[in-house]
Amino acid sequence: MFLKRHPLLSYFLLAYLLTWIVEVPMMLDARGLLSVSIPHWAEAMAAFGPFAAALIVLGVWQGQTGMRKLIFSLCDWRVSGAWWAVTVIFPIVIMLAALIITGTAERFFSGELIRGLWAEGRWFDVLVLGGVLRGLGEEPGWRGLALPLLRGRHSALIASLLLWPVWTFWHLPSFLMRPEFALGAWFGFSLGILAATVFLTLLYDQTRSVLLAAVWHALINITRSIAGSASQDAFFVFAQLMMLAGTVIIIYWIFSGRNVKA
Repeated sequence: MFLKRHPLLSYFLLAYLLTWIVEVPMMLDARGLLSVSIPHWAEAMAAFGPFAAALIVLGVWQGQTGMRKLIFSLCDWRVSGAWWAVTVIFPIVIMLAALIITGTAERFFSGELIRGLWAEGRWFDVLVLGGVLRGLGEEPGWRGLALPLLRGRHSALIASLLLWPVWTFWHLPSFLMRPEFALGAWFGFSLGILAATVFLTLLYDQTRSVLLAAVWHALINITRSIAGSASQDAFFVFAQLMMLAGTVIIIYWIFSGRNVKA
């Protein structure tokens, strides 16, 4: 059976299918190329394509044992306190640094940014749709299934570089739904995904926790949105700081001798 012989490829194909079957029509509608009526919240549900794909592949490949292992990792909060701190604090530090560098920190500390998001009705999108649901929907697949398979064959750096383009292009319909995003923005977004891929590989290697990956993913999306609401410059600085962090991790892997197969 193809799925049992090629679980990683099967996962990638299913993750794309289960997400794009919703997001491609939404993207075509947003671009005026197709007239469909799909509610806004369906995009968040489409983010669970990777989770659903992972469960399907594990169910066929490893049966209930594999599925239970994935669910357990998503629910297991018993991880080193130091890595919990890294998971939670890192996105906040990056956001605050971006705001301070761009001179917009006062708007955050005064509550102006928070009140603005609330007044615009964007808090649900930022916290739930773009944050919590994205983290829960994506990470059980990308870090719960794909990364362990890649790390079993490749070093941390190579595994990250292989996963990066697949994860990046999975976002393409969602990206194209927003007409304000152009080619330059896609390039910057891709580099941001590379930095996130590298950081999440490090996080997974150290904790084997899908829960921490989901929490970090949710928080990085939330803090990036808050930075973006402050100013476009803060959004760009946030991305640059993420790239700097990713570069530091890559250098660490190379020169520490830890860039080996899991």
